[in-house]
Amino acid sequence: MRKMVKGANVGLAELGEDVASVVMSLGWSGATGEGDVDVSVLLLDGNGKVSGDGDFLSRGNPAFGNGSVRLLGRTSTADGGSEERISFDLDAVPAEVEQIVVAASRHDGSAFEDLNDLRVALAGSSGEGLVHFSVDEAGAVSAVIFGALYRRGDEWKFRAVGQGYASGPAGLAADFGVDIDGGAGTTDPGPRAVSPSATVPSPRAPEPAAHDDEAAPESEVDAETDAAEVEVELDAVGAAGDDGADREFVEHERSEMRDFVKGLSPDDIKSGGWFTKLSAQALSSYTDKVDWKYFQERYEGVPADVIVDQRIKMASRYAALEGGLSAGAYSAAVAATIGSLGGASAATVPAAVATMMVDVAFITRLQLRLAYDIAVLYRVPLDLSDPDDMWKLIRVAFTIKSGEAVRGGVTKAVPAMVRPVVKRFYSGAVLNAARGLPVVGKYLLQRNVIKIGIPVVGVPLAVVLNRYTTLLAGRHAQAVFRNEARVIEIAERLTGRSRHPQLMLWVAWLVILADEKTTDDEALLIRHLVRLVRDQHQVVDRQLAHLVDIDHADVWRRVDAEPGDLSDLLDVAEQVAAVDGDVNTAESAVISELRDRCCRV
Repeated sequence: MRKMVKGANVGLAELGEDVASVVMSLGWSGATGEGDVDVSVLLLDGNGKVSGDGDFLSRGNPAFGNGSVRLLGRTSTADGGSEERISFDLDAVPAEVEQIVVAASRHDGSAFEDLNDLRVALAGSSGEGLVHFSVDEAGAVSAVIFGALYRRGDEWKFRAVGQGYASGPAGLAADFGVDIDGGAGTTDPGPRAVSPSATVPSPRAPEPAAHDDEAAPESEVDAETDAAEVEVELDAVGAAGDDGADREFVEHERSEMRDFVKGLSPDDIKSGGWFTKLSAQALSSYTDKVDWKYFQERYEGVPADVIVDQRIKMASRYAALEGGLSAGAYSAAVAATIGSLGGASAATVPAAVATMMVDVAFITRLQLRLAYDIAVLYRVPLDLSDPDDMWKLIRVAFTIKSGEAVRGGVTKAVPAMVRPVVKRFYSGAVLNAARGLPVVGKYLLQRNVIKIGIPVVGVPLAVVLNRYTTLLAGRHAQAVFRNEARVIEIAERLTGRSRHPQLMLWVAWLVILADEKTTDDEALLIRHLVRLVRDQHQVVDRQLAHLVDIDHADVWRRVDAEPGDLSDLLDVAEQVAAVDGDVNTAESAVISELRDRCCRV
């Protein structure tokens, strides 16, 4: 049986062979009697509304018109609690029904926080258990969505929701088009079903979430879940700010990081080898799964900027939670211990250092995968078997600039309000303790030593610094990869329109070198132009590839020798000159000369 957490979802086909007919059970226990919970089912169309009274099932209307969905009634459980079952013949559910939401409500001032063991389970037609979800911390609300079945193409999926509504049954009923005054909602109002992966309304104001069903990535966390999949699945409930779901996710990840740290030796930590091992662990299976198609299936129609913003906010929230969990175990003694690590056995790693390394590894993996996600979402090609691309991802993920001084780099990574404290503390023994680490491992470890070495402010600083550095890393990755996506769009447009792909490369390179300087955006553009010309036109110009100094006269001879309309080359020159901002005098001169030659032709 699959155990699920809040916000997780799963395709029914993954759970068994015969899942066309399933039974859902809602259970609870409490001392207030059996009649204090009313279960309801809402069958929703593509607009997230009931089409009529018959689409709202309750005790007064226990079956859908064709019998495909039925309330089977309530029974007592062996532990003195109650359980209500609902049957679903999913093959018989009309095509216009896109979501089926199961909710419950309480009345007369009763709240779900007064009940115990709130749960929802799904079983197959033969009675075998498929999924189980415990609804924890329902809160002082009188309406709760337990779960939802929804279509994704030809497949039915189940989402564990477990979210309370501060507006109560009446507000939720109104959200989903149930007519409380004159229809199905009169005796038993039911909540509006949550879009299976849209943000669930909560007592706290949620952050904006993308609009459609796959706007929030799926999250399936159980004992057998692959670590790569867990990190990808930043679920909708967390996007709404649900601390319980976030904490459960973070604790799961921390457990994985503890296992990782157990396999490290003191030499791995002191030498920086931990980073090499972690980066391999963080990306190996992850990149096999996560590509543009992966996100397209989950965010169909949602602009990349929206998805990226949501994932950055979620990652920074996870980072802050982790900082709070780890900081309680920190002490100033950890910093001193780093410098004295020795031996080759993992068992000799002091407990204090292991605690710190869990935090370092957690944040490192989180930021590395976040940067990779952002690159994929902006469709920036990364080949992580290429050392240049791997180093690029590392620099972007951890905002490492070439030649950055360690002390200055660490200070920049700290929010302004705590920089004075860090500057006073971050010197002497603590700095010297980590000087032997390689560049990346040293940089990341020193960032985190700040959190454990400053007395008194350790816990709040850990929370602030984790959140801040992850938010900073996410925004940096967004800026870098969004800009590269812009450059790629220009390269794709020029390559697609070009009638002279090989000559286009010579003209582009001539414009770029006109002022004898090459900016980052210009280097990106020529790189992607060469790649696209190779991939789309099967043209590889080895002479250009080995060129050191470009000869203007040679390029003009090539232009003059080309017959026909050369207006596409002029367009290339103008867009290449403008890729990094204003066109300078040297670039203007090349464009003017090209225009004259194109006109003569």
